[in-house]
Amino acid sequence: MHLVAADGLSVSFDPDGSLRIGWGEPDWFGPGRLTIAGEQVAFDPTSLVAVSTRDDLGPATGVEVHHGDLTMSVRALADEAMLVFRIEAAADRTVPPMASFDEPSVGWPVFTPGERLDDGVASATRSLVHQFTEFGLPCGTDASIDGFPFLPIRPPVGWPLSLVAPDGRSLVVVPLDRFHEQTIGFGGGTVRCGWHGDLEEVPGGFATELAVIAGPDLRSCLDRWGALLRRRAGTRRPGRWPDALGSKPSYWTDNGAAYWYRTEPGLDPAGSVVAAVDDLLARGVPLGAVQLDSWWYPHAELRPFDTDEWVVPPTAMIAWEPRPDVLPDGLPALRDRLRPLPLVAHIRHLSSAAPIAAEVPVHVDGPYAVPATAEAYERWLDQCVTWGIETFEHDWLVEVFFGTRPLRAVAGRARAWQEGIDRAAAERGITLQWCMATPADMAQTVTLTQVTSVRTSGDHGYIATPGQLWAWFCTTSVLARALGLAPFKDVFRGDPAVAGHHGEPEALLSALSTGPVGVGDRVGRLDPALVMRTCRADGILIKPHVPVAATSASMTNGAAGRSVLMVAECFSDHPAGRWAYVVTMRCSPRAGATTGDVRLDALGESAPTGPVVVWDWRRRTATPMDADGSWTCTLEREEWDFRVVAPVLPSGIAVIGDPDTFVTAGDARVEVRSTDRGAAVVVKGAGEQVVLTGWSARPPERTDAVDVHHDASTGVWTTAVDVTERGWTRVEFIV
Repeated sequence: MHLVAADGLSVSFDPDGSLRIGWGEPDWFGPGRLTIAGEQVAFDPTSLVAVSTRDDLGPATGVEVHHGDLTMSVRALADEAMLVFRIEAAADRTVPPMASFDEPSVGWPVFTPGERLDDGVASATRSLVHQFTEFGLPCGTDASIDGFPFLPIRPPVGWPLSLVAPDGRSLVVVPLDRFHEQTIGFGGGTVRCGWHGDLEEVPGGFATELAVIAGPDLRSCLDRWGALLRRRAGTRRPGRWPDALGSKPSYWTDNGAAYWYRTEPGLDPAGSVVAAVDDLLARGVPLGAVQLDSWWYPHAELRPFDTDEWVVPPTAMIAWEPRPDVLPDGLPALRDRLRPLPLVAHIRHLSSAAPIAAEVPVHVDGPYAVPATAEAYERWLDQCVTWGIETFEHDWLVEVFFGTRPLRAVAGRARAWQEGIDRAAAERGITLQWCMATPADMAQTVTLTQVTSVRTSGDHGYIATPGQLWAWFCTTSVLARALGLAPFKDVFRGDPAVAGHHGEPEALLSALSTGPVGVGDRVGRLDPALVMRTCRADGILIKPHVPVAATSASMTNGAAGRSVLMVAECFSDHPAGRWAYVVTMRCSPRAGATTGDVRLDALGESAPTGPVVVWDWRRRTATPMDADGSWTCTLEREEWDFRVVAPVLPSGIAVIGDPDTFVTAGDARVEVRSTDRGAAVVVKGAGEQVVLTGWSARPPERTDAVDVHHDASTGVWTTAVDVTERGWTRVEFIV
C-alpha cells in the first residue's frame, strides 16, 4: 500500500502494518505504528480500506483502519505536499488514562527513528521541536529525534516537530486542530503522536488531525500551517496598533523590571511606579500604558519585597484584589496617580482556596482551581472596566493547564476555558495578552479575537543569558508570525549599570517584534533617546509589517549554544516594494569571535527580487548590491549587526527612511511610491522634523526646492522634512 501526495511526499505500509514516510529519502521518521493504551496494534495492510476524500484541504486519497469504535486514517493530498493522520471516535468514549501526558492513549503514528531503513535520511539531518512549556521553548537535536534539551519541569512533549535535511528541505509534524488534546512525546527512542495520556473522556464524533507538511525550507512549512489554521477558523486579528499597549511604549513592573517586588529607596510600591512613570513622561518619553504585575494581589505564598532572592513562586492567586500591605489605598488610587495612562494588569492561575472558587463553577486539582465557566473571568473583567484596565495579561497559562488535571481530562475543556475568557473580554472592550503560553495556546488563538500580543521567550534577565533569550525569542516568534500574532519580547532595561551594552539590541528586537515595547528601568536611569528609536515623537510605535523571526537556517543551527550566527528578518511593504530589516546576533555565551556571511537570497520572504541598497544601521553606510549579494559579520559574544535592505527604484533612487529609528521605513513613518522620475514619499509624524535618508548614484532634487544633500563619494543623500500638525507631509524626488 503506497499513497503519494503532491511533490512526491509519500506514506507506505510494511507487511506488519507499520508505515514509513518518504520524500526523496525513503524513511524520514522510521516505522510508524498504531498503539492503543500503550500497546502496539498489529494489522495486515490488506485490511486497510481505501478512501477518497474532498474537503477544505482539497482532494486526497487515503486508507482507514478500524479498531472497535475508533477509526484511524491517513490521506495524501493531491494538491499539497501534505499527509493528514486522523483519529476519530464513533461514540462517547472513556479513554484509559496513561501514566504520563507524553504517552498517548491512542497513538497514531508512534515512530521509532532508530529502526529507519538504510539511508532513510541524511545523517546530517537536524530536528527541532517547541516544547509544550512556557513560551514554546525551541529545542534542537540531530536525526535521532531524541535527546532534546527539554526543561525538566514540563513533560517531554512538543510541537511542531521539524526535520531539516542538509539541503534545507523540511518535514513538519504538527496538529491541525484539537491543539490541547494532541501530544507528540519524546524519549525512549520513540516519537509518540496521538491523544495525550491525561485524556479520559471524548464525545462521539471527536476527531483529531495531525499533518506532515513538506517544503523547500522550514519557514515555508510553518507558514503554510499557520495560513491553513487561520483560513479554517476564519481568524480575525485585531490589527497592528490594537490597544495602548501595542500602540506606544509602555512601562512594566514584571520579572526583570526594576520594581518587580522592589521599591525605590524611600518610596512604597505605588510611589516607586508613579515616580518612574512621571520621570519618563517629564523627559519626553511618550508612554502609552503601565503594566502592574503579580505583586499587587495576594497569592497562596507571598514573595517578599526588596530581597536579593530572585525566584518566581508558582503559587496560585487567592484573590484578584489589591494587597492591603502593598496598595493600602486600593488600585483606583494608584490608577488616579497614573492618569491618563491605561493599565495592563497581570493575572495568574487560581488557588482552590480562593473565595471565588466556592462561588462559581471550577475544576479543582489539589492546590489549584480553574474556572469551569466564564463567570469568574466576567467578574474580573468587570473590575478591569471599573479600574481603567485596558489589557488583561493572563500569565502562567501553562501552569493552569498542567496544574489542573480536570482541564486535560475531558476533550474541549481547555479550548472552552480560553474562548470563554476571549468572549467575556470582547463584550467589555478589553484586550488580552497571553503569557507563558504553550504552542497549543498559541495555535488556539486562531479562534480568539482579543489576543493582541503573546510572549515568545523567557523572562528578561532570568533563566538564560541575554543572547540565549534573543535566540529563543526569534525562533519561537516564527510560530507567532505564522499564526498572525504579535510577539512580545518582554520588558527590557536600558540602564547601562544593569543592562551593560544590551539595552540597544533589546530595544531593537522590541521594535521589530510588532508587539509591545516595554521598558522597566529605575527612576531616572533610562535614556529617552533609546526609547525614541522605536517610535515617533507622538509615541506611535514604528513597526514592520510582520514580526522579526529567525531564518530557516538559523532555526536549527543551535545559535543559543553554539558559536554560530543567528540571522532574523522582517519587512515593511510599500507601493514601491518591500524593505527588509535584517538583524544578525551572536547569541551563545561562549567566548570568542564568530564570522559568517549573510546572504540576501537566504532571507525567505525578505529576499529581494532586484537591486538594493544595504544600509548598515550602526555605521550609517550604504552599499549597493544585487539580489544575490551578501555581507560578512564578525561578532563577539552577544554582539549584533543590523541592516536595512531598501529596493533601488526604476529611477535609480533608494529611500532608506528615517535612520534615527530602528524601523527606518515603517509605514507609521513613511510611505514610498515610485514615480516616473524618482519617488514620492509621505512622511508621517506630528509637528516634528524628520531627516529623510536614501541613496542615489546621481544627486536627487526635491520638487519643492528644499535642499537635498548628496555625498557623491557614497551616494548617500539626506533632506530635512517638516511634518505639519496634520500628521503628514508629502515630498517628491526627481533623479
